[in-house]
Amino acid sequence: MKFSYNLLKKYTDIKLTPEKLAELLTLHSFECVVSEKADGLSAQSGDAILNIDILPNRTHDTLSHYGLAKEIAALTGKPVKKPDLKFFEDRTKRPGDFISVTVVEKQLCPRYIAKVITDVKISPAPKWLQDELVKFDINPHNNIVDILNYAMLETGQPMHVFDYEKLEGKKIIIRKAKRGEKINTLDGGQYDLDEIESANFEPGGIRKTDKNLGLNTDASIRFAAGIDPNLAELGLNRVCALIQEIIPGSKIIGGTIDIYPKKLKPRNIKLNLEYLDKLIGEKIKPEFTKRTLESLGIKISAKGAKIFLATVPTERLDLEAEEDLIEEVARFYGYENLIGKVPAAAMAVPEKNYANIAMNKARDILASAGFSETYNYSFVGGKNIDENGENQLVEIQNPANSDFKYLRPELNSGLLKNVKNNFRFAGEIKLFEIGNVFSSPAEPKENLRLAGVSAVKRDEETINGAKFFEMKGVLNALFENLGVVDCRYVSTTADKWWHPGRVARIEHGGGALGIIGEVSPAALASLGIVGRVAMFNIDFERLATIVNEEREFSQISKYPAVVRDISILVDKDIRMSEVLGVIHNSGAEFIEDINLFDYYEGKELSGNKKNLAFHIVFQAERTLTDEEIRREEEKIKNALIKKLSAEIR
Repeated sequence: MKFSYNLLKKYTDIKLTPEKLAELLTLHSFECVVSEKADGLSAQSGDAILNIDILPNRTHDTLSHYGLAKEIAALTGKPVKKPDLKFFEDRTKRPGDFISVTVVEKQLCPRYIAKVITDVKISPAPKWLQDELVKFDINPHNNIVDILNYAMLETGQPMHVFDYEKLEGKKIIIRKAKRGEKINTLDGGQYDLDEIESANFEPGGIRKTDKNLGLNTDASIRFAAGIDPNLAELGLNRVCALIQEIIPGSKIIGGTIDIYPKKLKPRNIKLNLEYLDKLIGEKIKPEFTKRTLESLGIKISAKGAKIFLATVPTERLDLEAEEDLIEEVARFYGYENLIGKVPAAAMAVPEKNYANIAMNKARDILASAGFSETYNYSFVGGKNIDENGENQLVEIQNPANSDFKYLRPELNSGLLKNVKNNFRFAGEIKLFEIGNVFSSPAEPKENLRLAGVSAVKRDEETINGAKFFEMKGVLNALFENLGVVDCRYVSTTADKWWHPGRVARIEHGGGALGIIGEVSPAALASLGIVGRVAMFNIDFERLATIVNEEREFSQISKYPAVVRDISILVDKDIRMSEVLGVIHNSGAEFIEDINLFDYYEGKELSGNKKNLAFHIVFQAERTLTDEEIRREEEKIKNALIKKLSAEIR
């Protein structure tokens, strides 16, 4: 933001050179540099332009020369000079005799103030005024418009002027724009408006309108940052004084139309001086604290030996808490003057954050399984909205556009979009994401989820259900490494995402932990994905509560293990858990481990069958004989034939 050195000197006594002033502001307030050249700046003027990066939390009070002058006065200990607000009014008439003002959207316009000025002759502004505006890259228009722009530079309050003769019905109505309405700007541009775009004074709406119209002005910058409603009267009175000074014969009608339903009042904040010393880390004299805050326009009264009551002016919207006042004191004291000290407080080992530990461990496990982590936007909208409707979604108050209107209700759609985009570069994709999802059945609810996806483009090279079993193996490894035991996979019916015959609910301790399955062909087709995709989605908040870091270790047997392979043909409807249960309950005594190493479905198999092949490991605390192994195998085969009508191959 540009500031004129000479204009700043109108409001406070500045003895520093522009360079020294820039150094002072950079050290205590804002980053500042002096421009060597600027439009409209002559060597004879003795002026200089300061380019200052106003901090976002100080835009409310320092986006004006008068506001910045108050900051400089506080730093230098000099008094502040108020703008000239002297003008004469015609008390024989009132503004209400000429116009009426109605504010329809009161929440968007906290204050609207207006005066009526008659006998105004439109002409070019004086040269000195035009020269001042050119310094700030503002094109001169005429005396009235230029006065308003100059007053905005002085006070920070944007203002608008209306030609009384062109006011339809002699009314001013502040409302949202209607679809199809157009606005003509002073630079000759024309912009279409719709229901949600309107030149109002609520910061969020201004920022949104700026973005949508691509129209960024000095006034919109100030409105978007937020302005003290009490500044409106100062700006208006300054305009009146300038009009009467520059336009001879102009008459200012006595009185003001002021619509201000909810007056913003100064805030009272208690300041504990002992807390101030503790937070800053150095003992600050109460006199310095009082003098510093009063130099910023804050009224201070004592409420005890160690308590101040600070009354904060409405223009300082950034000062909301005790810590904000302490920061101001530290800023003026000078951070460079604070002596670094080693903390004297007792240091305690923080409690373990088991959720973060589980999260990092899950990341490592999935990465070792070949998965890559992805981060997707938490905002969704437009085509990404679930067909269940918008009533369950958490809506954002001020979205950037319609595609980012809601907080995401699930992770699945983001991962599938990643698959589609990455299929252009790879034939196989493995991704996972840990992130929050949001829902709003009654009030907004946030839940941390873990979702993973494994996708292959070459459909003809995969057998039915292969991706499901692959993903199940990944989850089993995850649970095992996290110490989560007794998880069950239960057949279920699910929503549109999942293949009706290849989906299971993950349960633990009688409650649902998540879901796993292949993505349905219909869902893949709607997203333009060709291939096979399996996913899992887990309630990570619940998973983190059942992670067990304790591990049980058993002695490695010194006797050799024996491995036998068994291949069986069973009905497709028989679940793997049933087969494993039959083997474990077959009466075989020496089963150490069972691993499925082959799964096949195909036209070559008769009927509705599938082929399963297992490695079965036998081991005991002695060396097993061939006869013992043969009897173990027979028990297993007989049980499979009897219980599952299996065909031994």
